[in-house]
Amino acid sequence: MKERMDWMNIARYFYLTDERLQQISRDFAADIERALEGQDEATVSAEKSYVSLPGGDESGVYLALDFGGTNVRASRVRLLGRHCYIIEKKVCQPLRLPGQYDYLSHAATAEGLFDFLARLVGQVAGKDTIYKLGHTFSFAMQQECLKDARLLSWSKEIAVPGVEGQLINQLLEQALARQGLTNIEPSALVNDTTALLLSAAYTMERVRMGVVCGTGFNACYYEPAWDMIVNLEAGDYGGLVRNRWDKAVDALSTQPGQHLLEKTVSGAYAAEIFRQTLLSYFKAQDLPHFSTAVMNELISHDDDHQGQLAMGRVWDRIVRIDEVRPIRNIGAAIFVRAAQLAGAVSCGILRHLYGEGPVPAQSVAVDGSLLEHVRGALFMMEDAMQACQNEGVSRDNQIPVEPVLVQDGPLVGAAIAAAMAQ
Repeated sequence: MKERMDWMNIARYFYLTDERLQQISRDFAADIERALEGQDEATVSAEKSYVSLPGGDESGVYLALDFGGTNVRASRVRLLGRHCYIIEKKVCQPLRLPGQYDYLSHAATAEGLFDFLARLVGQVAGKDTIYKLGHTFSFAMQQECLKDARLLSWSKEIAVPGVEGQLINQLLEQALARQGLTNIEPSALVNDTTALLLSAAYTMERVRMGVVCGTGFNACYYEPAWDMIVNLEAGDYGGLVRNRWDKAVDALSTQPGQHLLEKTVSGAYAAEIFRQTLLSYFKAQDLPHFSTAVMNELISHDDDHQGQLAMGRVWDRIVRIDEVRPIRNIGAAIFVRAAQLAGAVSCGILRHLYGEGPVPAQSVAVDGSLLEHVRGALFMMEDAMQACQNEGVSRDNQIPVEPVLVQDGPLVGAAIAAAMAQ
């Protein structure tokens, strides 16, 4: 009973009531309003993308580059109009290959990094063909037009000097020229969330917002007043009540006090939150670190004996059979909270768009490993959206909104941005 109470006393700190979710969605909507008005009190942003929603009839062949982390993808995309597309060719390559090259560290140069990107683009480009290229770039940037933007700061392990403060597509265009690829013109730069929404709006009807919940967390939506997609940098939202394990993870991070919502929702931090709770559950001084993908595997074992063996190997300790389900329940509670918060943020955007009026039927474009690969996460996100929208009324009063996973969003969205740039 003592151990049972131990896991329950931990898990309850990750449980969000309907009332708490409703409060978060209301405050998030108010934070959007503050950001749109340029108020300093806003914890989220209202960053212009300089691109509206596609009509679905965009057509042509475009190149796409997806630079969102330690792996880079390039593709040749044929937009067919009528909401259809074909990815004709796609390549993917890591920025670091031990023993061969490393374009992540301080030892790398801006010229070397962008030459690497240009060579990757060259692998998908046909010869003697003029291309427009769309670039999905998932780092903090200052943007004043669709064509280009300046990098404000690196993240996600990248520390290449000489890039911060520079125009990204300008550096890419110079690298393409050095590789003899003067037939390729970088014409659009968007972040991954905007690319996701562009891709979803091109292929589906009635999509007005996108949510990415993978290594990081962000959301964007179409703002009618500006006639463009607005990037919210939603991971910076600061209206959460954090528990002791959230605070421990924040203190150990490279940027304490920043990106607080992202640190409770995203895959980059979920495993460390889980590890911190297990230190309390086991009353241990230390446990080996592990990834969120491993965390998901551990709590997904339906067989207790297999789960026991897997947990013992990962944590290098004896895990009793009667501890397996409590441990699994703690991990599940962390994932459930992440999905619920993604739903509350989505509902906050709906509140901003429609106020207290009826919400028209639509889909929420979703991407990211946490919502895609964690069992039940998409359902919990949708359930939280319904709870937030039905204040004071029965849960039976469902709103006609559902989250939908979108494949190849960053690449297809980049190609669509290039098409719209013309």
